Amino acid sequence: MSEELGIGEVARRVGVRASAVRYYETRGLIAPTHRKGGKRVYGREAVERMALITFAKSLGFSLDEIRTLLTGFSDDTPAAVRWSHLASTKLVELEAMAQRIELMRAALLRISRCGCRDLDQCARGIAAKGCS
Repeated sequence: MSEELGIGEVARRVGVRASAVRYYETRGLIAPTHRKGGKRVYGREAVERMALITFAKSLGFSLDEIRTLLTGFSDDTPAAVRWSHLASTKLVELEAMAQRIELMRAALLRISRCGCRDLDQCARGIAAKGCS
């Protein structure tokens, strides 16, 4: 007989709130095995699926990307192929973010040494692409 877990136990084992379990259920990412006395009953697989979802979210994957990971491939597609596909796209996004962060860092350092008398002078310098 497989393990029967209530929504609270699934949430506790994964370290999320029960509302997160319900949310992922409404999004079609997990499903209870059945209902007992009107309450959702989950198997151990739900805990594992929730752990996978929270891991993917911690890496910055969106719910749509997670849905692709879970259901966007044929059933016989190995996990490594699924992860590789999503990771390559995410790595490109991260590289673009890293470049933007570097530009922001440089601009923040530049404005932290601002020598303008007032914001109007700053505005003129910014408009001329060279705020001091």
